[in-house]
Amino acid sequence: MNIRAILNVVGVLLVLLSGLTLAPMGVAFYFGNAPLEGFMSETSAFVWTFSLSLISGLMLWKVFPSGLNKLRDREGFAIVTVSWLSMSLFGALPLYLSGTCPEFIDAFFESTSGFTTTGASILQDIDVVPHGILFWRNLMQWVGGMGIILLSLAIFPMLGIGSFHLFKAEIPGGSTVEQTQPRLAETAKILWKTYLALTLMEIIALRFAGLNWFDAVCHTFSTVATGGFSPHNGSIGSFDNVYIESIIILFMFLGGVNFALHFQLFRRNFSVLFKNPEFKAYCTMLVMGTLFVTWGLTQVSGNVDASQAFRSAAFTVVSINTTTGFVTDDFNMWPDYLKLFMVVIMMVGGCSGSTSGSFKVIRFIILLKIIMRELKLLTHPRAIFHVKVGNKTIDADDLSNVAALTFLFIGFSALGGILLSAMGVDLTTAMTATVASLFNIGPGLGDVGAMGNFSEIPALGKGILILFMLLGRLEIYGVILLFLPMTWRK
Repeated sequence: MNIRAILNVVGVLLVLLSGLTLAPMGVAFYFGNAPLEGFMSETSAFVWTFSLSLISGLMLWKVFPSGLNKLRDREGFAIVTVSWLSMSLFGALPLYLSGTCPEFIDAFFESTSGFTTTGASILQDIDVVPHGILFWRNLMQWVGGMGIILLSLAIFPMLGIGSFHLFKAEIPGGSTVEQTQPRLAETAKILWKTYLALTLMEIIALRFAGLNWFDAVCHTFSTVATGGFSPHNGSIGSFDNVYIESIIILFMFLGGVNFALHFQLFRRNFSVLFKNPEFKAYCTMLVMGTLFVTWGLTQVSGNVDASQAFRSAAFTVVSINTTTGFVTDDFNMWPDYLKLFMVVIMMVGGCSGSTSGSFKVIRFIILLKIIMRELKLLTHPRAIFHVKVGNKTIDADDLSNVAALTFLFIGFSALGGILLSAMGVDLTTAMTATVASLFNIGPGLGDVGAMGNFSEIPALGKGILILFMLLGRLEIYGVILLFLPMTWRK
């Protein structure tokens, strides 16, 4: 294991983090919120974070040689995991130093939730949180949505050598995602340009819909990143505006689409989009889910207006399926079968290569085809059946990867539920808090429902959920590798 290369890249990313803190520092200075009693002002908190991350980053960057041209997969996974952990730790400093989160475990939880775009929060009264901190929460989600390493690949050319191992270890979807250009740095730039274009379009759209600049920018950051942080207690429901909801539905949907397809759209290659089996399955799931929930809501009471039911269903289904986590309605109050349906679709997620979390649509397609192949083999034991998605035959390694990852997601979900239950958390809250963290969704059921938060989870439980958020964002394998002795052998 090339530990020097790991520390070198972590140093580069901490320098990048110090630059990111300048934006919320400016917001904090502009609004000039009074500091909490016994704590420094949010502007000072960002100055300290900027200084500590810059100095630490420069020391690691300059002291340790790069060695990226000799990277192997194991170093790639280690770099990505350690980098995300480091960014989350330093990202927690403004929340802790300003007193927004007096306990560091809470600040660490909020920061990790931001960078992993989970959207789970421990803040109980978000409306009174200073503007700079609110902006920082949403900025963390925006950066984490496309990926910290991917951003560095676009900005720092020196990471272009031997850095495919980092790209493969970080980007959601793993081996199902392909480069759009031969040079990885060009791929990173294309993806980030697409991401920036979507961001600017939504900011302008929300501004025209009536939001002020602060709310438009903050909600855009969380929407295109499918993160779900809002600077208001009532999330999107605070506005009660169908135009705002429609804009956010559109961009949540786009955030859940593979960004390689966005690139093809910008090149006006529409045929690729409609031939993509994952995109078609993704759209079908959203349409059928919206219709099912609309029907379910109209059955709750004979006085429920169908148009209002559709409005609530469309927003909630797209928000949960894309793992964004914005809410306009408390689905914790819905009938049990609709709540169970929400849990199911939150575990599916969006497309591979999107900002969406969770298991990904393509893996569910492959998993279903594996099941169908096994059923065919029962009736034709000597036949040879290949698993195909569209016109592409899935090789055996990818089939094993999907099957193993399914087991890991289910296993860790059960383990997390057991551990939280042992700490006194009720079963519904324990299981859905675990699923919401591991699948990077945010809201769950029970005490961590759509209008609830994670503040009542014990400190040890928050530590477990922090680990689960990182496991989910890096799709488990990369984090587990760090705990295996074979990873560290030469």
